[in-house]
This record gives sequence, C-alpha cells and structure tokens, in this order.
Amino acid sequence: MKRSRPIVLAGIGTALLGNYWVLEGLLAKRTDPAASWISDLAARTEAFGWRFELLEIASGLAVVGFALLLLRRIGGRSPMIRAGLLALAAEGAFTVAGGALPLSCAETLDPSCSLHYDALAVLHASAEFAATAPTVLALGLIGLGQARLDPRRMASRATFAIGAVWLVLTVLTGISYLNGDLESVKGLCQRASQVIFGVWLVLLGIWASGGDTGGQPVPHRVGDRAGVL
Repeated sequence: MKRSRPIVLAGIGTALLGNYWVLEGLLAKRTDPAASWISDLAARTEAFGWRFELLEIASGLAVVGFALLLLRRIGGRSPMIRAGLLALAAEGAFTVAGGALPLSCAETLDPSCSLHYDALAVLHASAEFAATAPTVLALGLIGLGQARLDPRRMASRATFAIGAVWLVLTVLTGISYLNGDLESVKGLCQRASQVIFGVWLVLLGIWASGGDTGGQPVPHRVGDRAGVL
C-alpha cells in the first residue's frame, strides 16, 4: 500500500515538537528532569524561560495542524475518528494556552521560589489540567474508530495500549501533588507521558497515511457480505 510521506513526516515532526523538553540540558540554565515539571522550564523568572514558552506554543500549534491535516485525510472514514481528531485539536489549543500563560517562577527548580497563583498561573494550571480531557477523548474515540475500520484491530490495540499507559503516567503525575513519595519522580512520569503520546502521534500518522479514501467511508467484508462503515 502506498503511503503519504508528508503525513508520516507531519506525525514525526509533531511528536518531536511535543517532546521539546529533551532540549532542556542545552537551552535551560537550571534543570531537574526527574523532579521538576516541564512547565517550570518556561517560568517567567527563568533566564531562558521564553525559549520554552515558544517551544510549548509551537508544539500545541503543531498538534492542532496535525489534527486538521488528519481530519481532511481520514475524517470522513468514521464519525468517531472525526470527533477524536477534533478532540486532538482541542488538546493542542490548550497546550498553546498553557505555553502563552507561564508560571510566575519555577518552584521545583528555584529554592527561593514561592509560587503565588496569580491570574496567569491559575489560567496556566487550568489549561494544563483541561488538556487531559480532550487527550483521553482523542485516544478513546480514535481507538474505537480504528477498531471498526481495521479488521485485524492492530491499530486500535496499539492506541488503547498507549492510551492506558499514558493515563497511568498522567494519574501518577497528578498524585504527586498530594503524595510526597512521588516528588522525586514526578518529572520522569510527566516526561514519559509526553514520550508515549509522541509515539502515538507517529503511529497515527503512519496509519492515516495508508490508502487515500477521498474522505469516504471504507468498505469492509463481514463473512461473505460487503458492508460499509
């Protein structure tokens, strides 16, 4: 099956931008990948925080663009696929908002930081938290849509497996707010969730790049009868 290389490359590029934190050793003055939040890299008091603000905004815009690209490519295959891609675009929009509204200081990087939740910080935290819901919807709806379109269910199984791992890591990251035992690994959990999300974007691009259907539902066979999803 001939694949669309631009879509595959778009998935890879979006995944790489979403994991911009890998550059923290080169672009940040202070880092602690194990125990710090990714958001702390872009805090207003960090010397090079503006770099990570721009990278986070760029990563969100990339997700929105990728979702819209896939919407045009495969949105007509299934209502669930279409809804899942719209949810993915919403996740990107929340990421853009989070990047444009940085924290006042890096609490996990600067011992002198006393984080006061002013309006910008509250909006940042709200955007970061709100992004979780559309991510879950995107993984769930696209996974269900793939299950109907792929007779072998390989794509949907990969999506559900990645979604389960992502959700566990996200929950662990959230629990670290309440449980001091996870303070030393919260950064690892958050970064790992970004990696696994990036892997899914790459796989989604590969899956979506196969066989152009022209936006029409894909026919499949059930037993000896041909059906249309």
